[in-house]
Amino acid sequence: MRDVRRGLGAAAAALLVMAAVALAALLLLGAGRSGDLTALTATVVALAVGGSADVVAVPSGALPITVHGAVDVMPLGVSLAGAVVLGALVLRHGRDGLAVRVTTAVVGFVLGLAAISLLSRGNLAFRMPGGTGGASACGPGSGVASRSGGAVDAGFSAAFLPTVAGAAVWALVVAGVCVLAVRFPAVVPGLRLAATVFGVLTVGCALVASGFGGAAAAAVVLLALPQAVSGALVLGLGVPWTVTSSGALSCAVPGIEQGGGWIWVPVVVLTACAVVAARSGPGGSLRRAGVFAGVTGGALAVVTLLSRVSVDLGVTAFGLSIPVLDARLSANPLLALAAGAAAGFASGLLAGAISVSSRAWKR
Repeated sequence: MRDVRRGLGAAAAALLVMAAVALAALLLLGAGRSGDLTALTATVVALAVGGSADVVAVPSGALPITVHGAVDVMPLGVSLAGAVVLGALVLRHGRDGLAVRVTTAVVGFVLGLAAISLLSRGNLAFRMPGGTGGASACGPGSGVASRSGGAVDAGFSAAFLPTVAGAAVWALVVAGVCVLAVRFPAVVPGLRLAATVFGVLTVGCALVASGFGGAAAAAVVLLALPQAVSGALVLGLGVPWTVTSSGALSCAVPGIEQGGGWIWVPVVVLTACAVVAARSGPGGSLRRAGVFAGVTGGALAVVTLLSRVSVDLGVTAFGLSIPVLDARLSANPLLALAAGAAAGFASGLLAGAISVSSRAWKR
């Protein structure tokens, strides 16, 4: 029973941390002025485990027009915060009772997300940006008219079944990492270092972002720092992010600037990480470089896959449903895997050479 309580406590603590990070970001964004913070926080937590949010908006006026849509995006900052807490508390008491703690943590987490998804139902009241009445959203002559400063009442909710399914997969992945960490104790220091770096980087980037970009920039860091870092790494390695869109408003979706301007990001980040790994881990340079290549490639592929964003919008008017926008943001995870592995291997070899040179210099 003690391990049952510990497992349930770990699940509860992970959910509380995820809710706290989501709430902090929403407060920084000033979301409380437009809707219920409880429902918004619950929706963000549901999205963080792979759920999707459904939106229904009714513009002001007498016309029977309804805008409906779905948003699928994972705020990985919230996801990783919960994963770190859940994994740390499950591993805290070692091998004894691990199976019980893992099982009860997974069950408790899934049940908790099921309850949270029921809370993620609310309304947002806001006004569309003002402008010239009847102006086109996509430029003159596009035929897509926009309203000027219209009031919109949007209802939102997290889809129940995708949220529960995503929570189960999310919790099982964290549980699997915990089991592997107990089975192979050598990876535990690396996991602790990664968790520490993630926490320090999040706090530091949030403070820097708030100084340069204000509260909204700090909120974006809390929600999507892993996406930002991995996106810059992938771009720097030459793997493009693509935006595909269709529908009447597809012309309003901006593209992404590609090119080699981001090459310095993977060079600096991967070399620094490889130097730390070379100084902390045993083994030869080739072996360390191979391990670092596998970790780098796998991590970039997974984060790239989880960083996909999709938005679907449609309009229902006079009993007819008309698709308005179907937009997708994605990068090829297989290309990210290959590019990350190659760059990781090269960085590992360079870091090994740096480590050997520094030791020789000290002698």
